[in-house]
Amino acid sequence: MKKHAKKSPIQDPVCGKRINRNKAHIVVEYKGQDFLLCCPLCQAEFEKNPEKYLR
Repeated sequence: MKKHAKKSPIQDPVCGKRINRNKAHIVVEYKGQDFLLCCPLCQAEFEKNPEKYLR
């Protein structure tokens, strides 16, 4: 039987807060990457300049 790895929290690219996918305010897909954002303020900041947050 395979053990499933726990999904670790992901960092909000704007504020750096660690959040789980199911607790995120919104998940934004940009250029094939998913970005988890914790709140409307981080969403607005991300949407101003999403290129800044590409990895």
